[in-house]
Amino acid sequence: MTSLRRFFLLLLCLSLFLTSAGAAGSITIIRPTPTPVRTQEPRPTATPEPTPEAQVLAGDSDLSSSAPAVRSVIELVPTPEPTPDDRPFIIRFGSRDEPKISLTMDDCYNLDAVRDALELCKQYNIVMTFYPLGIMLHEEDRQLWQDIIDAGCEIGTHTMWHSRVARNPETRVAMQQILKPQEVMDQVLGYHYPLRTLRPPYGSIEDANDNISRGVRLLMNAGYKHVVNWDVSQTNPQLALPRVQNGSILLYHARETDVKCISVLIPQLIEKGFTFVTVAELIGLGSEVTTSSDLYVFDPKKY
Repeated sequence: MTSLRRFFLLLLCLSLFLTSAGAAGSITIIRPTPTPVRTQEPRPTATPEPTPEAQVLAGDSDLSSSAPAVRSVIELVPTPEPTPDDRPFIIRFGSRDEPKISLTMDDCYNLDAVRDALELCKQYNIVMTFYPLGIMLHEEDRQLWQDIIDAGCEIGTHTMWHSRVARNPETRVAMQQILKPQEVMDQVLGYHYPLRTLRPPYGSIEDANDNISRGVRLLMNAGYKHVVNWDVSQTNPQLALPRVQNGSILLYHARETDVKCISVLIPQLIEKGFTFVTVAELIGLGSEVTTSSDLYVFDPKKY
């Protein structure tokens, strides 16, 4: 009897297990569907158009459709007026075809430095061009300037005083600045020695509006078909040497630092095969200078 009760109890438990399992299997678990989150797509960023100024600075050659601002930028870049011999009015170097170069010295405030530079010319048998200001020419220094000429060197002009030639609105004053040094030079030497080349102060002939037209007219009226600038100006000989090439015009000043530099640089340039000539010869004016007994006198009434 006990065994039979156990058997029925076992069947009952088994039946209850199967019933609960079937019920559980019929239950569907509903999971909540997440609501999609709407994300805002990033708006495309437009690539900014380059400004006309940026196109000019970047060297954009397609300027046919540029705005007026481009034309104004271009007009700020002065273009030298054509000259009869087809060379630019502002000369920075001579022919690149021949190993000829010109060594120049500006201002000449320190005459001891000028004397030292002249001695270097004699030592190495070379010539150079000096560009003194008119205010630095005095009769008591006649022998120095004559010694420079006798050594085959050239004397040019850096104008009367160190100011921009085209900035003065009065033509008479501007012409005095350009031509008065010739009168003073003749008085110092006692004869007419033509100052055939001119280096403008700061290398500039622009007027207050950065235009060179007036400067060109003034200088051509004074008899100068060209003005002389430079393509090498470095007082460290190690930096200057690799910059020098055929036709180079080297700018220095009458200072102790500059004299030390050229004392190192000159023999190095000679060793590299360069020939030193005056600026007048380098730019095609010839090496011969024609002097006369007729002293030049500046006449302000002509201007």
